[in-house]
Amino acid sequence: MERQKQMEEYLEKTMYENNVKQEQTVNGMMKSIKIGCSSHENSITLGFPVQEWQANRGGMMHGGIICTAFDITAAAVARFCAGENYAPTISLDVKYIRPVQVGDTLLVTAKATAAGRRITQIVCQAESKTTGKLAATAATVYMNVDTTKEKR
Repeated sequence: MERQKQMEEYLEKTMYENNVKQEQTVNGMMKSIKIGCSSHENSITLGFPVQEWQANRGGMMHGGIICTAFDITAAAVARFCAGENYAPTISLDVKYIRPVQVGDTLLVTAKATAAGRRITQIVCQAESKTTGKLAATAATVYMNVDTTKEKR
């Protein structure tokens, strides 16, 4: 129960950092919404309102923006698992399944499948809030960099 409380507090801090402290960066422009988290499953779910600026030429959420939503959500899980360490992305492999329309909300769940001393592996899925259908999946890897020994 204590770990769940820690994860919830961590997620609140992350949301503030992303949406307020980094409002002029892509993290802030994504306007992520906290949906939930589970320390038992090492998972975090965020919502991303699909905005006009995120559209591709077909009027759907751009694939690069879906990838960004995966990276923001998975990185939050990786940083939680890394503790005080820095957790840069090593790889992010996305599979696109169906489009998501402007005006919808993309719901992204990221779950750590392996959280070791140096590497954290995370799987993700994204679905349309409107239809409930799967839009994309991803597999990611993050490195835990000990900031007391290595400079970023």
